[in-house]
Amino acid sequence: MPTTPNAFREIYQAPGLYDRLLLPHYFDGIEDTDLVRQVMERHYGQPGGEPALRVAELGCGTGRVTAALAPYARHLRATDYSQSMIDTFRSRYPGAEALPQETTVSVKRMLAAGMAGTFNVVGAFWSLSYPLGDYFEELSAEGIVARPDAEQGRAEAGQLVRDIVSLLAPGGHFLALFFDSETPEQQLVTRAWEKVAPFPGTGRGYTREILLDELQGAEARGQGRLHVARHGGIAVAPTADAARAWFTTVHMKSLPALDDPGVHRDIDAFVADHLQPDGQVFIPTGTYLIDFWAGPADRHLPPQRPADAA
Repeated sequence: MPTTPNAFREIYQAPGLYDRLLLPHYFDGIEDTDLVRQVMERHYGQPGGEPALRVAELGCGTGRVTAALAPYARHLRATDYSQSMIDTFRSRYPGAEALPQETTVSVKRMLAAGMAGTFNVVGAFWSLSYPLGDYFEELSAEGIVARPDAEQGRAEAGQLVRDIVSLLAPGGHFLALFFDSETPEQQLVTRAWEKVAPFPGTGRGYTREILLDELQGAEARGQGRLHVARHGGIAVAPTADAARAWFTTVHMKSLPALDDPGVHRDIDAFVADHLQPDGQVFIPTGTYLIDFWAGPADRHLPPQRPADAA
């Protein structure tokens, strides 16, 4: 049955709600935060000693994934559009520069302040689909309104990605976690949102395609190296009610138009299909771990051998 409607996007505004409803995501025995931690250790070794890196995180939320970055950061700059989330972030990382800013605004301000080429790590974890999608449509409690010029939206979305890359210092890394739109979890969410409006471009995965297309373009221009790894796993809800809240409040943002009997029936059926004997719900999920390294094209050349001795 439909639940009592909650405030639109309260997941980002109500203090503590995000952390309370967020489900742990496991990939072959480790959480998504550990995927990022492994990449950081591969590039920078075990944390310890005097932190040396300049780190920026876009869409930082309450700072959950930040735990994998913070031990390496001499300077940590984090932004999120939600004041509530920034307040929580500041309590967890009091030494960080934490700002309530949209990702697009944050990137523009960093470039305007002369920060291009200064960050060793720029991260965006589960968060970049929103600013990229905003170039194509506007979401409010009343629904979704498509922006009139999709071609201009594609150009502006691509520019955002290129601007993010320009923040990297030589040898720096842009790291992102991006959802897999083809998983059963995301397909359910897609069907629900399409009751309101069609997705732009090629569909739910369009923003990820834009991101990868732009990073591949940067690689082709000799600006760096792109590595993409897909990880399949599960999100674990402790109860059926927690799984339902995950869909209605987190994924569907408590949008009034989606407080619909048909949507709730689909969610209930999905939860029943993935209910475990102990009452937990295993939600099939997947993520793309994206790692773009800023470096010269001649990295591909084999090392030069010293001239043969006469």
